[in-house]
Amino acid sequence: MVMIFGDNLHRSKTAVATYAIAALSLVSFLITTKTQMIAFAFVPIEFSLHPALSAYRLVTAQFMHIDAIHLIGNLIFLLAFGRSVENLIGARLFFAACVGLGAFSFLGSWLISPDSQVPIVGASGSLSFLMGAYSIIFPKAKLRIIPLLRKPYLSAWLFSIVWVLLQVWSMFVTGENTSGVAYATHLAGFAIGIVAGGAWKEFALDTDRLIEKLNHENKT
Repeated sequence: MVMIFGDNLHRSKTAVATYAIAALSLVSFLITTKTQMIAFAFVPIEFSLHPALSAYRLVTAQFMHIDAIHLIGNLIFLLAFGRSVENLIGARLFFAACVGLGAFSFLGSWLISPDSQVPIVGASGSLSFLMGAYSIIFPKAKLRIIPLLRKPYLSAWLFSIVWVLLQVWSMFVTGENTSGVAYATHLAGFAIGIVAGGAWKEFALDTDRLIEKLNHENKT
């Protein structure tokens, strides 16, 4: 899968919440052993049996990562998509949406395999939420696929379409149990992001001006 290292949008503020989420993920990785990680991972069957008691795992599982590669890959995507979205909606709303609404992405895997005993960890669901919101708000943004270089690039809408198709294909052909990747969590997060991003554009105040302020570099 192509990695995304940033975009061409004009950000005027430091993405405090984005960096805070990245820092929390890094600290959690450094201080949590693999044995301890199980206590914070989302396990579908446990949610099926004790939804109230295990609901906290919807949040804590986002900050757990299996290894350094898993963590670094997620942090790259977080910085690529998170900073522009945070500049648009503000740090507090961004943190609440990313961690709060992103948590519900795990329910995608729970819906298709409520009896699964396989622990699910990682920020991929929350990142998929960000990607969904980003793609509906900034569909024409240029996404950088090589660090520090403006070209070559992919448009946000094209990347989103290819990414969704790849997730769907992988879920049905490879499957979550075989691959160890929570594709349904990714797709659920993306869908929630689309809805949340669309709702923000429709009902928040002065959205057109705020979007244009970040998006004006696309015209230069």
